[in-house]
Amino acid sequence: MLEITGNDIAALGDDDLRTLVGRLCEAEMRRHGLPSSAVTWGGDQNAKDGGLDVRVSLAAGTAISGFVPRPQTGYQVKIPDMPRGEILDEMKPKPTGVLRPIFLELADAGGAYIIVSSSSSTSETALKNRC
Repeated sequence: MLEITGNDIAALGDDDLRTLVGRLCEAEMRRHGLPSSAVTWGGDQNAKDGGLDVRVSLAAGTAISGFVPRPQTGYQVKIPDMPRGEILDEMKPKPTGVLRPIFLELADAGGAYIIVSSSSSTSETALKNRC
């Protein structure tokens, strides 16, 4: 049995972390009997991507739950810790402070936005501080 630890995840680089998230999303699609082709990612990790690194796009109304909570779910993959202020800056970049269009698109579709950070704490206190 393969056991992956938090240290293993923390050791991943940007590309490998994004690939891991993409493959986990594909596995979640298969677990629900849905097409893994609904999951997209790739290209240069540092390229302008509109705010998403991995995207799940299923037809509206598709029943889904678990690690992919909505038919339209976007993942931003980051290595550094993402405290609340940095999350807000990611969603509304400076200097304009205007919400990225992808978030309006996800909101209109009833979608979800998930930040995956290999360095962030998942303690209850840290999670509450990000809200």
